[in-house]
Amino acid sequence: MQRPRLFYNVTMRWPIRNQIMFPLLAVAIVSLTAVGVINAVLAERRTCAHVEQQLRRVIGVLSTSSFPLTNSVLQQMRDLSNAEFVLTDSSGNVVASTVQEPGPLPHHNVTTRVQDVQLGTSDEVGGRWYFHTLVQLPLGAAAGRTGVLHVLFPQDEYRKAWRQAFMPSFFVGIVTSLLLATVAYALSNRMGRAIARLREEVVRIARGDFRKVDLPAIDDEIRDLSAAVNRTAGMLAEYEQQVRRSEQMRTLNILGASIAHQLRNAVTGCRMALDLHAVDCATDKDDECLEVARRQLKLMESQLQRFLRVGKRPGELVVRELDLGELVEELLPLVRPAAQHAGVVLDCSVPSEYVSINGDEEGLTQVVLNLLLNAIEAAQQSGIHRSTQSRVCVEIGGAANETAELTISDSGAGLAETVAASLFEPFVTSKTEGAGLGLAVAKEIVVAHGGSIEWNRENGMTRFRVTIPLAKNRCARVQNTHC
Repeated sequence: MQRPRLFYNVTMRWPIRNQIMFPLLAVAIVSLTAVGVINAVLAERRTCAHVEQQLRRVIGVLSTSSFPLTNSVLQQMRDLSNAEFVLTDSSGNVVASTVQEPGPLPHHNVTTRVQDVQLGTSDEVGGRWYFHTLVQLPLGAAAGRTGVLHVLFPQDEYRKAWRQAFMPSFFVGIVTSLLLATVAYALSNRMGRAIARLREEVVRIARGDFRKVDLPAIDDEIRDLSAAVNRTAGMLAEYEQQVRRSEQMRTLNILGASIAHQLRNAVTGCRMALDLHAVDCATDKDDECLEVARRQLKLMESQLQRFLRVGKRPGELVVRELDLGELVEELLPLVRPAAQHAGVVLDCSVPSEYVSINGDEEGLTQVVLNLLLNAIEAAQQSGIHRSTQSRVCVEIGGAANETAELTISDSGAGLAETVAASLFEPFVTSKTEGAGLGLAVAKEIVVAHGGSIEWNRENGMTRFRVTIPLAKNRCARVQNTHC
């Protein structure tokens, strides 16, 4: 049998606004109550002391006076002290009074010394409540005659005096508490709105919108939190881009490699058939045509190799010492027919000394061929609309920072603005029939060699600059080569 549950977990939402405002209000109320009680006690003591001191002065004047204590004299004392006075003789007869028809008065202990006068007990006289005290006084010039002075201080006058002493501090406490509540409410609302806005921005970022959050004007912890959210959004955007690129490259590696492998086998078989045909049917004319065909097939094979190279890890590169100038010289005959067909002048400048690098010959071949063919195509498209000769220039050199430099420039119109910012990303191209893989693969290969590739537009020429670290051993060439 299942035992009944005695307790239930109830989660109650407790907004930060309430967490700030309610404790402050509670502190304000408790403080106001405590201050009010203290002020009430102190005000009562001050009022009592003030009234008693005032009565002692009046009674002192009456006890030392040499003139008879008549109704008019007591009336003047009442105007000074707000108290009622009734003077009786030793037999209890009224001698003088400020109260009309006081009637029988209660008798208490009679005070003989003026400095001992206090407010006394509460008694009702003539339908009104008073603090009642009795003081023994001499009755005029008759020696030895004494009387009793009944001092009646109205309780409503006492409360009025007490309120005058208490209410100012009480109102100050009320106003202070209201101001504190207003400030607490404003601050808690501000923090609540800021946190709610950050929550909405975080939800937006979680949905894939990585725009930055507007920072608050006040430099505080909320601004720091907003800046942290912006940094997180930037990191997530970069991470998403990396993941997307990795997935693209992985997909392309799987699909492209299988297709390119089959096509490369067919191209290789065609090139072998041409070699066998050249052996069986050797003529001068046929030799020249077959050589061009073989070179074009080799170029096609290199282009297919680009798909096989996508996603290849740097550790799989076959690295050996190469001469960058020699590598470029061997590749130029493969692209020269394309340049001649496009009407593009191909210039090449190779330094007299070896430009030795440690690299993968197959990968660097792919980089150089891709940059050369792109440059020829860009120069050809620009030459259709220009009267000047289209040109592609190749320059090789060693920089002062121990790096080899390969610069390929073309006289084309330059890159479109839509692709300029993300030129080296996969599938980014302005060509109608392009796949947008050449420069992405070229950058991957160059970075795997510890180098860099960048481009710029200068003096009407689009320049692609590749830098790769030089090898330590370098020697001089026989002569400077111009292609």
